[in-house]
Amino acid sequence: MKKVLMCLMVFASLSCTKTADLGNFNVETWKGDPNGCKGDRAQMIDQIFEVKPKLLGLYQKSIIKALGAPETEELYERSQTYYIYAIDPSEKCDGGPAEDPRVLRIRFTALGIANEVDIR
Repeated sequence: MKKVLMCLMVFASLSCTKTADLGNFNVETWKGDPNGCKGDRAQMIDQIFEVKPKLLGLYQKSIIKALGAPETEELYERSQTYYIYAIDPSEKCDGGPAEDPRVLRIRFTALGIANEVDIR
């Protein structure tokens, strides 16, 4: 009986995680351009705007699976977290940062759920 309950609990916890359905968003190109150094992410700006609403409600792990690890992570008040992905070349690139570089900022609640997606 304990094994059955344990299996049900594990199944329930795994089934609660939403997977990212990003449609035609080219994840490999995105992940292949860390810090936006190659300029591929900047060329994907229209796709990024299309994907923004699909990222809302996803857990941090789902975002990392979809977009890769963020270039920067900021902790904010009340255990909120921001994941920041460079769209234009950042200061970590050889040629230096772009003028007024854009970033994708995803804010997570204390429970790790994306509740705000913004491009600045």
